Amino acid sequence: MEVTITTPRGVRLAGTFEPGPGPRAVLFAHGFLSDRHSSLRFDILASAYRTAGYATLQFDFSGCGASDEDVVTVTNEIEDLRSASAWLAEQGYPAQVLHAHSFGSLAALRGQPADILAMVVTGALTGPMNYPWEQIFSPGQLDELEAHGVTRVPDDNEASTREYSVISRETLADYSLIDQHELLGKVRVPVLFLYGEADEETDLVTMAREGIALVPTSARLEIVTGAQHGMKDRLDVVAELALAWFAEHLPGDA
Repeated sequence: MEVTITTPRGVRLAGTFEPGPGPRAVLFAHGFLSDRHSSLRFDILASAYRTAGYATLQFDFSGCGASDEDVVTVTNEIEDLRSASAWLAEQGYPAQVLHAHSFGSLAALRGQPADILAMVVTGALTGPMNYPWEQIFSPGQLDELEAHGVTRVPDDNEASTREYSVISRETLADYSLIDQHELLGKVRVPVLFLYGEADEETDLVTMAREGIALVPTSARLEIVTGAQHGMKDRLDVVAELALAWFAEHLPGDA
């Protein structure tokens, strides 16, 4: 079922909601410049969660997918995520868990909507990342960022009708200015960190291993053997681990 969720700042978010038999629901947070389908990985995971008895809500962050235009920043995504969670609660789903991927993990870990009881984050950012932006964006885009503070990035998501997304200098700073102690020290719900085996060659896993002790609640880190960063080739294992984590940390009557 296609739904529209309006944020406090008046931005309309496009989502896909599928009801469940009880009060439990999974809310998804997609990665950088992706959309609610997350290259189909969220569609596959949502189906597995519904089979296990959860309702699911996949939505496009503002400035992505079919949602309204906006600059893609963690600050905006936090408001989007909280708005989506509040909408779920209004539909009768107060027992929510969150599945976030990559850049979406920052909004998840920082935003932590009030109704979220547990989280699974795949390929999560847990500390400052310094990417070679000059190898990722064109000289023209970097010049535009320097001169105007924003630039447009073509949307290459499958089946997307969006022409481009807009990023800003703040977007790039969202990657490089992560304070690990502040980020992980304020986590209030149990969180499972999942990484692909390929992530072990990057700083993502190194920083997560160093920072997991900062999480003041239940936390675990798992490496999914044979998986890439996107996990798309091992989603069966991701779903199994996530469902076990949610079952362990949701109240029995939720």
